[in-house]
Amino acid sequence: MILDKNLKRVGTLTIDGATQFSNDSIKIQLADSDNTSTSYDDDVNVGTQDNFSGTINLNAQSKKFDHSGSVDVLQGQPDSDKAIAGNNLAYYDAVAGHWYVMRIYSTDEANTGAVKHITTLNLTNLMLYTLAHHYPIAMPTTSTSIQDAFKEVFSSTGWTLKFNTNNTMVSSFSIDGKSKASTLLQTLLQTYNVEIDAYVEIDSQGNILSKTCEVVDQLNVNVVYNEAIFGRNMTSIKRTTVFNPITKLIPYGHNGSTIAKANGGKAYIVDEDANREYNPDWQLGMYYEGVITANSIEHPAGLKAWAQEIMKLYNHPRSYYEVAVTPDFNPPLGATIRFKDELIKPVLDAQGRAIQRTMSFANPYGNTVGFGEYVTVIASTPAWLTGYQNALLSALDKARTDASSVRPVASTPDGVNFNDAGQTKRVILGAWESGTNISSYIDSKGFIWRRYNTDGTVDPGYKATGYLINAPRSAVGTLHGTIETGYIQDSPEVSLDTTEITHLGDFNPINTTVGTMNAVQYMCKLSNGQYITSRAINKKTTKDTLYVLHNADFSTVSMMKITNGGHGASFSIEETSSGTYIWASTCIDMSSESYAISRFPYVAGAIITPSDSRVSKYYDTGKKCFVNADIKHGYVLCGYPDGHQDILKLAAIQSGNYDVLYSFNITNYGFEIGKGKQTYQSQVLDFPYVYWQSGNVDMHDSRMVYGINVVHKGQEFAMNYLLDMDLKMTDDAQEPETCNVLYDGQGNRKLLVTFNCMNAAGTETERVFTIPIKVRPTATEINTEIIETDEE
Repeated sequence: MILDKNLKRVGTLTIDGATQFSNDSIKIQLADSDNTSTSYDDDVNVGTQDNFSGTINLNAQSKKFDHSGSVDVLQGQPDSDKAIAGNNLAYYDAVAGHWYVMRIYSTDEANTGAVKHITTLNLTNLMLYTLAHHYPIAMPTTSTSIQDAFKEVFSSTGWTLKFNTNNTMVSSFSIDGKSKASTLLQTLLQTYNVEIDAYVEIDSQGNILSKTCEVVDQLNVNVVYNEAIFGRNMTSIKRTTVFNPITKLIPYGHNGSTIAKANGGKAYIVDEDANREYNPDWQLGMYYEGVITANSIEHPAGLKAWAQEIMKLYNHPRSYYEVAVTPDFNPPLGATIRFKDELIKPVLDAQGRAIQRTMSFANPYGNTVGFGEYVTVIASTPAWLTGYQNALLSALDKARTDASSVRPVASTPDGVNFNDAGQTKRVILGAWESGTNISSYIDSKGFIWRRYNTDGTVDPGYKATGYLINAPRSAVGTLHGTIETGYIQDSPEVSLDTTEITHLGDFNPINTTVGTMNAVQYMCKLSNGQYITSRAINKKTTKDTLYVLHNADFSTVSMMKITNGGHGASFSIEETSSGTYIWASTCIDMSSESYAISRFPYVAGAIITPSDSRVSKYYDTGKKCFVNADIKHGYVLCGYPDGHQDILKLAAIQSGNYDVLYSFNITNYGFEIGKGKQTYQSQVLDFPYVYWQSGNVDMHDSRMVYGINVVHKGQEFAMNYLLDMDLKMTDDAQEPETCNVLYDGQGNRKLLVTFNCMNAAGTETERVFTIPIKVRPTATEINTEIIETDEE
């Protein structure tokens, strides 16, 4: 439909009607590919970009919305005189399910060999055209939510914002009063890591009812489209590989600040592995260098954390695919597609999102779809960035659309040999999609157990659900576990509510009334509101542990020392009528570093030796270990430096029995052990969940906190303290220490975390926070009843 400048219908273009068009091409994208980018110059005409640039786009394949195209119209037809610059075209996209209005921002005229004049209409989405002519009112730099930021940019434009996003980010945002809204829009997409769709609603008479810009986390993220296979629905493929890896990155922050203070005096970071792989001159000490700037990041540690994330995006060659497809293969923008070509070398068998679509009504055989890797560079304070677990979310998307891809995996940790008829054995059911454990995202009702009789019929008297059951002897060999994918949830069993972080306070580790103390390693809260902390002292000699009692305001009350107590990386408190007891590891033999799972009372002012009768050594592990007791649920966690973790019954350990009920290794969840990699800090067991964290005081590794379910071994979360939440710390060194769980009177849980922080002068401060742990609500039961009729 041809619309005038007031969006009133004045004509129609068709393929074979009164006023015909040809050679049309409409392109819509959510990200840039790695191509030379030449933008429109403001003095020539108005497009979707604001500055002319004829160089390779350094923000390779970055998130950017664009919607443009062109149409040829033969002059001399009834409505040809309506197809002029300043008017608009509206078309319906059946794949997207929306009407789109495209502004005719310029026209080109030419004549063919038959002396027929052709007018080429150059088009851009009406929203982009409107924003390119709008300069939002200046706004000082403030912490702004995504809704408020978009509203400021779209104010007085006539476009209605529709937020279909769970994004709760609050970012540093400003408007200088000199920037076009179209420029600010692209900044918003990258800052808040979202995508948009700009469409209109039209009635049967062709009248525009509304103009909408819909903001989403990921466009069509739940759509998994058919496979694209060369020779079937893919007629040609072009693979562009950009070999421009960056192995040395120099980040600049606010006012040209660098990461030197948080990076041992160096203003750059390097990726040695990538450099050796892609740089033939690596032995000469040469790197492929690049510079990035984030004007809103002020703190060196935050700038370094951001640069480390960006390095992952640029440290390797990137591939982009442009595929010509048959007319019936038309995936919506953002959909996930697997595409294959066994003839191309190397063989292509990949999966990616459709980041660009080019369509034609006149020649649908010219339709193309662009896939590939794209980079979203977000120049924002790292505390407001959002973490993303690609493998897990991809597996969940596949599981939702293809139930047959989910594989139930059963395990019998107690074996299947029974001593008597009344005995039961644990049977655990996990849900896997390809190589990813998705059990944490399935409601307990989705783990379904059925018992089969010897004749193959289902036993109607046996019904059980849940990932853990206790099976009787009579069920051996006849139990079948299945996964009902209708119970897949949008969130894991437990997650951290980063919007409700509470800063409980700070305190100095050096207290002159008691004496010089070292950094706090771990903290536990008592029922009366006081705290007990542990500190490693005399590290080079006796390796003692100092336990300190604090008031609710963290002032020091008293202390006690355990000779050869070890590092104190984790411990637990058991409050009884006879006193307060500490569960921890204590050293048995310093030469072999053999430690025992122990329990001893807190005695103010005492110095307790390994041979003291007040220390109950329940089990000698024969090596260094970290102990945490879940008194509430009756379990003990024992962790080891190689990443192995064992969960045991509290009562069994007290009887001297090291009977492992569950075990796992932190390296199976992305944790890297080794020199120069991640530094393990502390752990806590809140059965069936285990949480642990990492981060060295020298800031060389990520400040991470992890959570898993130890029964089905599904990951609950993996979050970066600097990137995924805002703790509002500005210290040069921020070392995670405590990772503990608190319960309130209503049974609500919070993660208690402490950081040993240090400024440039070397002054230490202990900072204490709580982060609510959200428990996913129980899913509504799905009605799977079979209704029988006379016919069926």
